[in-house]
Amino acid sequence: MPEQRLPIIGTGSQTTPTEAVLRAGLDAAGLDVIVEHWQPRPHLLGETIAKLRARDYLGALIIAPHKEKAASLVGGLSDDARLSGAVNVIVRDGSKLRGHNTDMDGIRAAMAAILPRVQGRWPRVAVVLGAGGGARAAVAVLIGSGFQHVAVFNRHLHKAEALVAHFARTARHLELRARPWHETILEAEVSRAGLVIDASGLGADEAASSISPEALPDGLFVLDLALHQAATPLMREARTRGGTVANGQVSFLAAQAAAFRLWNGKEPPAEVLREALSSTLGSSDLEVAVAGD
Repeated sequence: MPEQRLPIIGTGSQTTPTEAVLRAGLDAAGLDVIVEHWQPRPHLLGETIAKLRARDYLGALIIAPHKEKAASLVGGLSDDARLSGAVNVIVRDGSKLRGHNTDMDGIRAAMAAILPRVQGRWPRVAVVLGAGGGARAAVAVLIGSGFQHVAVFNRHLHKAEALVAHFARTARHLELRARPWHETILEAEVSRAGLVIDASGLGADEAASSISPEALPDGLFVLDLALHQAATPLMREARTRGGTVANGQVSFLAAQAAAFRLWNGKEPPAEVLREALSSTLGSSDLEVAVAGD
């Protein structure tokens, strides 16, 4: 089989760990694939994706800030990609390109890691922080998981409103609302929530929790998609109140494993992926990624 290429398209803090995990998995599977990094300007994304139709490409991995736009630039979408309106994996089939959303696989895996095993015991009220690709994946999973009320917060309200508008038809069975990021409104929503998913990226960069500790209810489930920290301030505060928390490492590895299967039709070497991520992040104990009281 001739050598093939697999570009990572986009920018952001996850570029280095993404590339490291991809390379490790491909090498372990004995696959001759060149991993590249492309950073096209947004107005050239269509031309960039069109290049993937060439025979020497497996497809591509799409990272921020192109996930939403990429969904309109491929020939077909998986059910998850269509529901979320975002694509993070492109697979080439002949001259056709199909978009997938394995971020949703990651969210499902992380929720399964922290929520009760019996789905009937899951909370029904959730708060989502952020309005990018991770938040879209989170909301899409919540819609299909029996939640009855989901509040979406973003520093720029119009982005949260656009996200909610995208799900207007599929979320008719639940109350899905965009909310302004004002402390009193955020605290009111969080105080009655059973699950908080932080896809804003803010908590990893701030010394304090993105939510006032006083607003956190006891026993809260928290999924913070921050990748580079074992525990963000929000996670630590929730844990002191008997909460169960997970960081972005759980969802990241599950999403990468799902992408690997789409490109290669093979089960990825899970321990190799895990060790590659641990090495890249400078952490020797990814097991602290999920913890309860």
